[in-house]
Amino acid sequence: MSVAGRVILVAFGALAIVLGLGVVSLLTSEGVPTPNPSPTQEQVEQTLLLQVLDGDGYARGNVVIGIEPPGTDPLTVLIAMPASVLVPQGDDSVTLGVTPQSADTLAAVTAIEQGFGLRIDAGLTLDRLAFAGLVDGVDGVWVELDRPVLLPAIGEEDRLRVLGPGWVKLDGIAAADYAVLRIPGESETDRVERFLGLLEDALERLPRTDDQVRQLLTSLGSLAQSTVPTDDLVPFLKTVRADIGSDRVRAEVLPVELIRGGARPASIAAPDADALVQALFPDARVTPEGTGMTG
Repeated sequence: MSVAGRVILVAFGALAIVLGLGVVSLLTSEGVPTPNPSPTQEQVEQTLLLQVLDGDGYARGNVVIGIEPPGTDPLTVLIAMPASVLVPQGDDSVTLGVTPQSADTLAAVTAIEQGFGLRIDAGLTLDRLAFAGLVDGVDGVWVELDRPVLLPAIGEEDRLRVLGPGWVKLDGIAAADYAVLRIPGESETDRVERFLGLLEDALERLPRTDDQVRQLLTSLGSLAQSTVPTDDLVPFLKTVRADIGSDRVRAEVLPVELIRGGARPASIAAPDADALVQALFPDARVTPEGTGMTG
């Protein structure tokens, strides 16, 4: 046989082997479905309940922050919940503001989940000094005051200092006092909106790197209690900071109906509250598996 003939024969043999392997592959894979990719963290809305306490341990500030899955606009949503709103606790109901005083560290998380059917992946509770440390860590925040505001003088709580009117830069202690301040004649909704604006400014000023955010959270120490490890909060807060800075954010206040007045009022969710929660957090539902932010 000539050299050319041998080359042709080898080529046909190789082709036959390739075709044979292809047939075997098709036969062995027949009837085996292609696995669907399992949901990833990026496909699921994540939620954080952030609470800020006053000097008596009452949660004056309560905000649920959610990161929407990619492709949605805006990406970050916030709903501020008045401290007065009644939520379930065991066989009873308590105001959201007193939930941090429970021996159960998940009391507030459980209350939001049971009361609003809203899945909470992590809880972060800051006492007054921890919130002050957070604000100092981002070099203060700016607020615009339409009238003078009286705050305790630093180091002299029996005296008052006057802030405003106009734009004022608040340091940590001033911001913490302002965040939980009850201004005479101010409705609870106005007070919650004031706190929400202050919090958004602080979140927008968070550091840009993982290490810096981690160091800031770690520096708050035991005054900041989280239901998940600090490392789980870092990427979440970085995304929130970026979204707020890019104006990819929607912030709302939970509508409530007052049923008891006073220094610590009580209220119930208004009829349209559930629709608002569902609209803001369409993918955050309570699941039988429980809570836990995935990193």
